[in-house]
Amino acid sequence: MSDVEWHSVALAPIVLVHGTETLIADRAVQRLRALAREADPQVAVHDLSGDAAVPGALAQVASPSLFGEARLVIVPELQSAPDALVLEILDYLSAPEPDVTLVLVHRGGNRGKKLLDAVKKAGIPRVDASPVKRAGDKQAFVAAEFARAGRRVQPDAVAALVDAFGTDLAELAAISRQLIDDTTPDGDGQAPAVSAQDVHALTAGRVESTAFAVADAAIAGREQDALQLLAQAQLTGADPVPIVAAVASKMRSLAKVSSPGASARSLGMPDWMVRNLSREVRGWNDSSLARAIEAVARADHEVKGAGRDPRWSVQRMVMEICRARRAR
Repeated sequence: MSDVEWHSVALAPIVLVHGTETLIADRAVQRLRALAREADPQVAVHDLSGDAAVPGALAQVASPSLFGEARLVIVPELQSAPDALVLEILDYLSAPEPDVTLVLVHRGGNRGKKLLDAVKKAGIPRVDASPVKRAGDKQAFVAAEFARAGRRVQPDAVAALVDAFGTDLAELAAISRQLIDDTTPDGDGQAPAVSAQDVHALTAGRVESTAFAVADAAIAGREQDALQLLAQAQLTGADPVPIVAAVASKMRSLAKVSSPGASARSLGMPDWMVRNLSREVRGWNDSSLARAIEAVARADHEVKGAGRDPRWSVQRMVMEICRARRAR
């Protein structure tokens, strides 16, 4: 089995799309549909799901046609397909029809493992639709969205987008598309690189974005700015927990970069992110980092029920981080 990216998957007798990330799986299927129609505008598309997934369904739609037209057969929920259809696909693997592209979409789980193993053994191309979890991978995803649209984007803008929308890949893709559209000038003028300011303008009011802005100001030692941003967040009803979580995430990243021998590869981060963090960590030493991390840990404990006033706990955390930064 050879893994291919969703945006480069090509038509083949059989293609497997495997994983629980719906956005990637759906994009892969959409691309294959478009390629099939581009190759033959008269292609017949068959969806073997629900009532269509009956015994003999694959043989019926994939059998050689009198007119020899191309066919695209999609099994969109292989993990829940009837046993009869799974067995039919197993038999079909050894002798696929030349004018047919069979797209198998397995959205995770253990069901159908025998078929998945057979597909792997057969060397069939697979689109990996596994969840995108690491921040670095999400940033690479966003950068690729802009690259495919022919737009330049600054690294800190990519990071800001992931900070604000990184919990949902579909939302991250949608907001990237919106940002591209909103910042593309009318006419033939060249569009400038999308900046962090563009992102913040679009994401104004997002708790996650505000939380990371507080974190950035506190880690830079800008106490007045950090407290002002915090007050604005609290006035809009921001929950203290995600604010502390954002600060904790940034402090952990700083601590990782400060460790001996840290590199982009060992940390699983993009090069540009390590460079930015390395610049920020120059204003810290082991003692000041320890003080700041201790302040974050205490605030985290208090905002999750151990303290009487979560708002004050967050404010005190911000002040202690700024003072630790200045006292290095």
